[in-house]
Amino acid sequence: MSRKPLRRDLAIAIRGGLEEVTTPHAGVAGLIELGRRSNVMAAAEKYLPPKQSPQGLGQGEMVEAFVVFSALGGECLDDFKQVRQDEGLAALLGYRLPAAETARQWLDRFHEEAPPADRPQQGSFIPPESRWLAGLRSVVEHSVRTYVAAVQPGPQVTLDVDAHLVESSKAEALRTYEGFRGYQPMLVSWAETGLVLADEFRDGNVPASVGIQEMVDRAYESLPPCEVEGGWQVAVRSDRAGYEQDILDHWAGQGWRFAVSGDMTPALRREIEALPPEAWRFWKQERDGGVREWAEVPFVPGRKTERRDAQPYRSVAVRIRQPQGRLFGDGHEVKHVAVVSNDWEMTGQELLAWHRGKQGTIEQVHRVLKDELGAGVYPSGKFGANAAWLRLQVLTLNLLEVFKAAGLDENLRQARPKRLRFAIFSQVGRVVRHAGEVFLRVARRVLEQVVWGWQRRFRRLVWAALPT
Repeated sequence: MSRKPLRRDLAIAIRGGLEEVTTPHAGVAGLIELGRRSNVMAAAEKYLPPKQSPQGLGQGEMVEAFVVFSALGGECLDDFKQVRQDEGLAALLGYRLPAAETARQWLDRFHEEAPPADRPQQGSFIPPESRWLAGLRSVVEHSVRTYVAAVQPGPQVTLDVDAHLVESSKAEALRTYEGFRGYQPMLVSWAETGLVLADEFRDGNVPASVGIQEMVDRAYESLPPCEVEGGWQVAVRSDRAGYEQDILDHWAGQGWRFAVSGDMTPALRREIEALPPEAWRFWKQERDGGVREWAEVPFVPGRKTERRDAQPYRSVAVRIRQPQGRLFGDGHEVKHVAVVSNDWEMTGQELLAWHRGKQGTIEQVHRVLKDELGAGVYPSGKFGANAAWLRLQVLTLNLLEVFKAAGLDENLRQARPKRLRFAIFSQVGRVVRHAGEVFLRVARRVLEQVVWGWQRRFRRLVWAALPT
């Protein structure tokens, strides 16, 4: 029996005339409910400057609109035009999303022009945060309190700090160390949860090492009090941007464990190259055939001011050998890197693996923010507006982490935004108004496998209250 050939067109006609209010984004109702139950949107009303006019959307509604917009895949302000036409989504929210120009004007309010006297004639500059940006930071901090109250994570807090580059053709964008124009935002993430605890939008010419100590301190201060005896067990991981003696001494003085990529100074290189062959231990072989080995290095960098009670830090070197016949970019067959730490308990290999673990945390956060949310394209030439855009993407990411951990099944706990859009948010629903009641009708499979799950879990949770 011959198989019927596949049609070259649709087997059904498509016609207009649908008069019922429907939405292809019915699944985003769970994220909306989370934002409201958790008091995150109420925090926006509390912390952002009050509106001068009662007309239009309130501050909580504007923040909620941006979160929903970003969660659904909006990448630029013009995308509001399409999402705004979703009548069913407007019914879910209780209001229509703002027009693109309204959203742009709202972002502009976060910008305050720095006085010319504050700007250096040359070099980099980070403007102080405006009152609006400080308010939005408080909203992000409440999302952290929400996660802790709802999910109750363990006391381990690994703070991964790193910056990422975003290329931009805007005239206001400055040249980065890679040579192109763009921006270099800095983030501090909580590795065990996927949350971003601190963010700072920066021009492209700002070195990653600038203000890194203050950024990590701010991230730690965003944590609520720990309910576990002994408090938060804090550790910090950084690349070479964190390799400054004063910063390392500060983290050690806080009682925090750290691992930081070290500068390959001439003195350190001499110590590494002087190691005997038996000092090197096999670590692993890369897929391309390269071999990684490690060794303890008897190297103690000098301090500007020596203290009698100062504890020396540990240096662990990595030797990377290319397969025969292949060279690194500098023409050598061998490359050395080093990690500096105050942890003397782990083996060298364990320390290196732990330090390298940030590639799966903060670098993953960078990828999600840039490629799956809206932080890969900035909407404005105004610094404050772009800083607000970044912070709204961070807030969206944090709420998605809460949603996954507190509202969804285990198989979706590691899902990225693209996966959530496909599996959860992109569900067809119909808004029904009947006998004075308004409700959303979805497929029974969606109701039983998705909606009832998050509703049941949300009812059992204890949500973080807003500070009085």
